[in-house]
Amino acid sequence: MVHARSVLVQYYNREVVPMLDGKFTEPVGRSLYAAAAEITELVAWTAYDLGRHGLAQRYFLQGLRLAQASGDRMLGGLLLADMSHQANYLGRYDQAIQLARAAQEGCRGVATATPMALFFAMEARAHAGNGDEAACVHALLEAERHFAKRNVDDDPSWVSYFDAAELASEGAHCYRDLRKPTQAMEFVGQAVGLCDPMYVRTLAFDRLVQAASYVHMGEPGQAATVALEAIDLAGALKSQRYLRYIRDLQADLAAHEGDSRVAAFNAVVAEKYSSPAA
Repeated sequence: MVHARSVLVQYYNREVVPMLDGKFTEPVGRSLYAAAAEITELVAWTAYDLGRHGLAQRYFLQGLRLAQASGDRMLGGLLLADMSHQANYLGRYDQAIQLARAAQEGCRGVATATPMALFFAMEARAHAGNGDEAACVHALLEAERHFAKRNVDDDPSWVSYFDAAELASEGAHCYRDLRKPTQAMEFVGQAVGLCDPMYVRTLAFDRLVQAASYVHMGEPGQAATVALEAIDLAGALKSQRYLRYIRDLQADLAAHEGDSRVAAFNAVVAEKYSSPAA
């Protein structure tokens, strides 16, 4: 991850940034700004995954400015949704709600159905973090309503990842955060069943959400078993976001360390990730 980010940042600084200072016609400039915004977003996500949140925020803002310069309101909405995702991760739920709603309002009437579904899903995640189940359910239903109207041929390429499996995963995260394990399990089942097996990172995250929901159901041993499956899926993945899921699950399981399966999970974590609870 660190090496890949280094290569990407070098490309961004050496190739992308200098082009923005060139002279070009307005149509070419708009296309260039849009392409630069997409690359900037990718750079921001690599910083986010490494836990460098201040840097990630600066890149997200730069990407937003580039999207605005390009006149691409949907792309601007994507950057706002990204910022909502990060704010939610950092526990800034009210800010996450505002950013998700800004994405919706900025794109109303111009966005295709799939990006709008994504923007409402981000709002749902933020409401779940706030513990507001009613608002979360409303936003999630809006996401599903928009998603049901999608036509992938109309969508921008950058939203192609947001498929039925991703939407179900968002629902699973919402109900995990609301500590509604029955509903979370339903969404996890859909997410895992719909996800392409090649996306092992996504499946690992979904399995860790499932593990947390087992804890909330009072089944810590089963939670540990599923978590070990997730670790096998994740392989060499050690992003800070992934390790956060591991740390949070360890915290949930702290009262059950006497369970042999929980002890086995903690042993694997200690060996593979050194000190994830630090």
